[in-house]
Amino acid sequence: MGWDLQFTHYLDDMQTYRSRDQTAKALILLGYVERDFIRFYRAGRIAEGIQFAKENLARSRLLLNELPPQQKRAQLHGLVDILAFEGVQNHAFIYEFIQLRDDYHRQIKTLPVTTARYVPWIIEIVQDFGNLAAKDGLPYDDHLESTLDIIYYVSAHLRDKLTVKQVVDHVNQRCNPVGVQRAFSDEMQMSIRDYINVKKIREAQRALLTTTVPVKQIAQELGFYDTSDFSKRFKREIGQTPLEYRQINSQKD
Repeated sequence: MGWDLQFTHYLDDMQTYRSRDQTAKALILLGYVERDFIRFYRAGRIAEGIQFAKENLARSRLLLNELPPQQKRAQLHGLVDILAFEGVQNHAFIYEFIQLRDDYHRQIKTLPVTTARYVPWIIEIVQDFGNLAAKDGLPYDDHLESTLDIIYYVSAHLRDKLTVKQVVDHVNQRCNPVGVQRAFSDEMQMSIRDYINVKKIREAQRALLTTTVPVKQIAQELGFYDTSDFSKRFKREIGQTPLEYRQINSQKD
C-alpha cells in the first residue's frame, strides 16, 4: 500500500538532511511529521496518526530540544493553523475547528513553551483536532462542497434554461451523489428548484431597476419559458408584476 509510505522514516537517508545543523534538522523533521500526520488525519485514521506522531517525536526528542523557545512557539502556532485549515476544508461544521484554533493560539501565546512541555503540547493539539475531526464524521465532499458547487453552478448558468437535473448531474461528477439535494435543502432551507428561481428573480430585479431592457428581453435572457412564465414567477415571489416593480421602484428615486 503506497499510501502508508511515511516520508519521516527516510529523512536520515537524505544527504541534504544529514548535512544540516541541528535547528534546521529539527524544523525539517517537524515539517515531515506534520505532513505525514495530515495524511492520517484526512483519511480519518486519527488513532494511527497520533501513534505515528508520538513515536517519531519521542525518538527525536534530543533533536527537538535544540529548538529555541521562539521556534517551538512558532511551530506550535503553525501546527494549529494546519490542523484547523484541514478541518475547515474537510468538514461541514467548521465553527468548532475555528474556536479550537483560536483557543490554542491564545494559550500558546501566553503560556511558557518549555522543552519539557513541547512534545506534550504537540500530542495534545493533535489529539484535540483529531477528536474533533472524528466527531462530526461528515465528509466535506458529501455536504458543504456539494452545496457550494450548486451555488457556483447556478450563478454561472443563471441565463440558461436551468433544470434541477442539470445541476445535480454536474455536482455528481465531482461529489458523492448521495444526499446532495437533501444536504442543499438542509443548508439553504430551500430546494434547488426554489434556489434557481430565487436567483433568477433577484437578477431580474436588478435588471429592471438598473437597465431599460424590456421585460420580454429580460425573460429571454434569464431563460424563462416565456414572458408570461416570467411574470407569474416574479409576482409569486415579489408580490408585483415586473412592470409594476419597475414603475413603483423607479418612482421612489
